[in-house]
Amino acid sequence: MPNPHTPRRRSRRPALVSALLTVGLAAGTLVAVAPAAHALTPSAGWAELEGRIDAIVDEAAADGVTLGVSAEDLSGLYGAGTIDAGSQEPVKAASVIKLPLLALLMDEADHGRLSLDESVTIPAGSSNIVGGAGTLQGRQFPLDITVRELMELMVQVSDNTATNVLIDRAGGFDRINAYIEGLGYDTLWLGRKMIHTATPPLGENWINAAEVTDLIARLYRHDILSASSSEHIIGLMKGQLVNTKFGAVIPREHLANKTGELGDVSHDSGIILLDGHEVALTVTSSYAAGRSQTEVNRYVQRVASTVYGFLQEPVEEEIPAPTIGVSDEWPELSDAIQPVIDEARAAGVDVGVAVRDLSGSYDDRALFLGKLDRYTTASTIKLALAATVMTQVQSGELDLDDVATITEDERYGGSGVLKDRAFPQDVTVGEMLDLMVTVSDNTATNKLADVVGGVDRISDVIAAAGISAGDLHFGRKMFGPVVPSWGDVWLTPVGMDQLLTSFYRIAESDDEAATPSARSAQDYLTPESARTIIGLMLDQQVKTKLGASIPAEVLAHKTGENDTVSHDVGLLLVPGQELTLSVFTTAGEGFSGDLQATANPYVQRIGAIVYEYVLATTPDDGSETPGATPTPTPEPTSGATETPAPTADADSTTGPAAAGGGSDGTLADTGAQGTGALLGVLAVLVLAGTAGLIGARHRRSRG
Repeated sequence: MPNPHTPRRRSRRPALVSALLTVGLAAGTLVAVAPAAHALTPSAGWAELEGRIDAIVDEAAADGVTLGVSAEDLSGLYGAGTIDAGSQEPVKAASVIKLPLLALLMDEADHGRLSLDESVTIPAGSSNIVGGAGTLQGRQFPLDITVRELMELMVQVSDNTATNVLIDRAGGFDRINAYIEGLGYDTLWLGRKMIHTATPPLGENWINAAEVTDLIARLYRHDILSASSSEHIIGLMKGQLVNTKFGAVIPREHLANKTGELGDVSHDSGIILLDGHEVALTVTSSYAAGRSQTEVNRYVQRVASTVYGFLQEPVEEEIPAPTIGVSDEWPELSDAIQPVIDEARAAGVDVGVAVRDLSGSYDDRALFLGKLDRYTTASTIKLALAATVMTQVQSGELDLDDVATITEDERYGGSGVLKDRAFPQDVTVGEMLDLMVTVSDNTATNKLADVVGGVDRISDVIAAAGISAGDLHFGRKMFGPVVPSWGDVWLTPVGMDQLLTSFYRIAESDDEAATPSARSAQDYLTPESARTIIGLMLDQQVKTKLGASIPAEVLAHKTGENDTVSHDVGLLLVPGQELTLSVFTTAGEGFSGDLQATANPYVQRIGAIVYEYVLATTPDDGSETPGATPTPTPEPTSGATETPAPTADADSTTGPAAAGGGSDGTLADTGAQGTGALLGVLAVLVLAGTAGLIGARHRRSRG
């Protein structure tokens, strides 16, 4: 049994380190993958905040009030820093002890041992009916009430009767304390029911600030409960009705919290929900009985106000410099492509191109031309999320048949088909993955970002692929607010080329059963997972860019567009001559007009140049090649393409779902001898298997 007088000093690990992505590279085997490098070192500003808090703690101590403060950066914007200030000795918990009780109840729900809609009867005269905070004490008994309503009352109005009933439903003191101990906490302790006689030490309830902050941070990160259960708790905390402490200085729309107070303690604990600046914060206070709680609460408020104010200050943070790829060793291609780039620039559009030989047929050459620094990603960044989904599928954390419920408030505009269905709707992970890649569905994308655990988990996968955060970054959802500096999305041609290259290199590997120690550090995906992603890219339905000039059966790609960019990134899979091929465009300074209508013909022309070059350099061995008649290089037009030119949403980060035509997800019979191993494996294992099944589901859903 834990000793409530032995305070626990929590591990000083950064929040993102505690959420290390575990990737199963072989069945039943897990390996830890390092997180994004930018999340490892607390920022100088965070140290400044600690100094401000220390000053308030010292001032309170001089006034006879003992404060305990603990804060943790959940956003990564401040280097995932943590602060423990003041006293971390155990203090009487008051109603803050209701948080671990709530976590246990939701854990029971996760395991099917409790339903939030089950009814509980409170008999007349029950010892659980007590005074103090809450409204149940004034009702008529016996009373039938659901667990859901009891939980709401316990959190939002701190109802003591509801809490006592839920203690019994959770299994009593021993069960609750065993759960707390199992979470690794030494100080948190439930020793009595609300308003019942306290007999310290073990007949009292105890907390300290550090452990409570750690608990709510783990709830925020979905570390100890399912995503839906974690969000249910945070939703209850958002509805908190006691605004005497944090709620007096932080707007309710930016706060999820739980208060607690007795005659000699006053606490508040919660999450400050500023987009891209999220912080978990707990402030405990203890003081002489009889002292005005209103005066004491001012110190709690000052700490909260100080943290909230700090989070609104501009952040100066160094983002890794982009990697600029430079190559002049492929003159046959560069001489043909550079004039198109120059022509586009004269029309007000900056173009970047990345091509890499994956087959060895071109001596492993690479070509990077045009604008090679950062672009906003539009929907091409969804490939990083697709990789994250598959790492969790291969580790067993997710299954493609897992079902998620999407509610009306999770509907997003722009491209996709889910937004047009009735809500709520149940959708499998596999269907959302398919829709995200093949028709760039924004609703599916944002739900998947939640399902995998948020942008931090996606950043971890990008890092696992060996790609710098300066070259590829997933910092927000589609339509999400842009919060400088890490709360945005960006790519460089080098970063995207590295991601595509990793997909191909892993997919062509036949080392499916290799142990993690036998694999390259950058083999964050299994070959089957990489083939699944490439199979979905082959089923891409948007044909307004590279897909307008390259046959679908040899083009695995992902488009992305908004008002200021239009990209197409992918793999040109002509057997034995495989390449990466990505074209990026952005509006140049002073550009006005329809970017898609202006830029897409240049993307098409560059695609045609590369494809014709591959056809022209096919070895003369008597074999046929896909598309034996080269596709004519289109001239720039007003946007006439294989499908209607898109109308980008002003806020969109995606391309539209193309109307009509597109690959059915199968490879054409080219008749070529010696077809590359990758395409053969993809055709058999992916397109006829996992990816084909996923695609079939969503095609049926589209009728």
